[in-house]
This record gives sequence, C-alpha cells and structure tokens, in this order.
Amino acid sequence: KLEGEFKLGMHFDWTWGMPVVYGSSVKGVLKSWFAEFYKNKYEDDDSLISKLIDDIFEGGKKSIYQRDIFFDAVIVTSNSQVKILASDSITPHDENPLMKPTPIAFMKIKKKKKIEFRFRLCDTEIDGVKFGAKDKLKLFKEILTTVGIGAKINVGYGHLKIVE
Repeated sequence: KLEGEFKLGMHFDWTWGMPVVYGSSVKGVLKSWFAEFYKNKYEDDDSLISKLIDDIFEGGKKSIYQRDIFFDAVIVTSNSQVKILASDSITPHDENPLMKPTPIAFMKIKKKKKIEFRFRLCDTEIDGVKFGAKDKLKLFKEILTTVGIGAKINVGYGHLKIVE
C-alpha cells in the first residue's frame, strides 16, 4: 500500500538476488509443448511420445544420475554497470475504459538482456527409437524461441531469440 510500489513481480534467486526463471518453470513450458513440437519434427506415435515425456520430464525409472536435469535460467552479462531491470505498467480498466484507469507498476527484465538456459541432458532410447541429448536441446531451443516463457507473452514479454 505504498505509493508507487510494484504490484506484480518476478522471481529472484535467494542467494545472489538476481532474477531467475526457475528450472521447474522451464521444464513445465517444455513439457507442455513437447508433444506438439515432437510430432511436427519426428514421430506421430502418441504412445511413444507419452513414453518420451515420462522419461524426459518425469525421469521414468532412471536413477538421478541418468535423468535430464533442468537448471534455473539466469541473466548473464559481462558488465556490472549495465542495468538489467526496468519498470513498466499495465492499466486495466473497469467498465468504462476512459474513466479511472488504474496503472499497476511491475518490474521487467530490459530488452536484449541475455538469459542462459542450462540443462544436463542424456540420450534416451525407447522402443528402439533413439532421441539424443543434441536432439533434445535442438527441440527445446525451438520450443522456447517459438512459444516464449513467462507471463504476458501475448503482449510481447518473454519472447526469446538465440544468441551464440
């Protein structure tokens, strides 16, 4: 209830205070879009796709050392003087869009900031079909750059572009 406070926020790593996209969120986005993207690129066998999803995202019956791991995505920058956060606002309107607009301030990551997505991927073989770590990474990149990640994607936030 402070004047000018941020109403909507983001997640910050509790050890170093920088914004992060939790690995569980990355995993969730990839899992929810995996079947559709996999069908378009590789197979159209629903039972195989279901087994792949279980193996990749749930670990199947593998030990923790043989499972795919989805780490937090973090902002990487080489210059500590560069600001990475900015404020923005959305203005929902009540019944009449011209009367009493109420802006809601929130923080955002500035455009063109580099976010590094990290994975430890293993090769997978199910029913004689091999899906290697490189194939997974390629498909994950395609999903993230096509779909995006985070809130308000439909209004321009959370869109990603691959930068080597």
